[in-house]
Amino acid sequence: MKRYCVLALISCTIFVALPLAAVEHPAVEKGARQTTATRLHQEMVQGGKLLVIDVRTPKEYAAGHAEGAINVPLEDLSQKIHAMDVSKDTTIVTMCEHGGRSSRAALELEKMGYKTTSYCRLDRWKAKGYKMASGKAKSE
Repeated sequence: MKRYCVLALISCTIFVALPLAAVEHPAVEKGARQTTATRLHQEMVQGGKLLVIDVRTPKEYAAGHAEGAINVPLEDLSQKIHAMDVSKDTTIVTMCEHGGRSSRAALELEKMGYKTTSYCRLDRWKAKGYKMASGKAKSE
């Protein structure tokens, strides 16, 4: 009897905890162009006309972001990009952890007339061992 109670308790714990463990990430938007972490790193090292925008929340950004990326949360992107006076010819790469938000941001920028936009997944950047930074974004 004791064994059945223990098994029942374990089953209930797994049943209740399993949905909590599954984290939903927004799906990658179809039609958005992806840039590999390797290619983005090469472009950053070459120092070309490139703007890397981390579209995650300020809290996520502060916890760790690709060195050189600026933080503009997705919900603020359309308003802030105009205030930043970014040339339409600037190559823009958006980043988020798994590509859902950054692919959406890349498509949004494309609709605003930015010619060269793509997204890069931060999880791939980290997996390659490229340099990360932490701390809050500089205030504008």
